[in-house]
Amino acid sequence: MAPAQETFDDALVRARKGALACLRSNLTELQAVEVMKTSSSTELLRDVCEELNEMATELYAVWNRTHPGQPLPPLPVETIPAEELEKIGWDSHANRVRMNAYDTCVLSSILDIFNNSSKSYSKPPSPNQVYHALSAVESRLTDMEEVCVE
Repeated sequence: MAPAQETFDDALVRARKGALACLRSNLTELQAVEVMKTSSSTELLRDVCEELNEMATELYAVWNRTHPGQPLPPLPVETIPAEELEKIGWDSHANRVRMNAYDTCVLSSILDIFNNSSKSYSKPPSPNQVYHALSAVESRLTDMEEVCVE
């Protein structure tokens, strides 16, 4: 939870540190398991996205308190994960695999629901894909931290 008098820059630093701690912890967990099932790595990815989305929500609140009425700048704890996870077919905002855009017909979509078809969803990312995507997010956030310190 953000302190009431916290500046946006302080909140941004706090969120980036929190995101790095979350990522490093989950990367360690991914490395520790010799063979992880896709369902387990998908659940881990959901948890990471949920945590990062909560951090972004807190940043929105601080921004709105400290800069009322001004447009929100891009938030690294939101944009970087979105970019990296999109590469493996994960929608970080919806916190699930991306929908395939092969068919936009409403009738077809309704029939898919009744037929219990999952063809409109992409295949979940493998544990290896999850590890590499989270590593890329961690690396990019670390690089930002080093730039801010200089």
